[in-house]
Amino acid sequence: MNETRTQPDFDPLRSRPLFYTAAAWNLVAAGVALAAPTFHAEIFFVSGAALASPEAALNTRIMWVSVGLLGFGYWLVARDPRKNHGLVLVAALGKTCVAFLWIAAFAQNTVGILALVGALGDLVFAALFLRFLVAAR
Repeated sequence: MNETRTQPDFDPLRSRPLFYTAAAWNLVAAGVALAAPTFHAEIFFVSGAALASPEAALNTRIMWVSVGLLGFGYWLVARDPRKNHGLVLVAALGKTCVAFLWIAAFAQNTVGILALVGALGDLVFAALFLRFLVAAR
């Protein structure tokens, strides 16, 4: 028998706002970073010269395109949270790993307070995603 057990009062559809909010979080951040890279570098990194080399600029664009695509993934999950639990697990793990990288960079004075705020926000989303997965199992 292939039964899915969930918590008695758990309705995955009530989690839709969480995933729409996560989508907006990622899409707005990626949109600003990609549309205004100089502005983004000035407010996100400690040094305005963070994107001075072509390699740094390319790596930063690749990262923000990935963040945007993950935002699109959260939007897909939000449409029907009963599906795509694998993506939610990847998102929780990814947000946790990236958050710790940003926190370490902040501690090393490589990125500014905006990156720390983003890291803490990602940790909150990671915790909420894990809570969703535990309730949905």
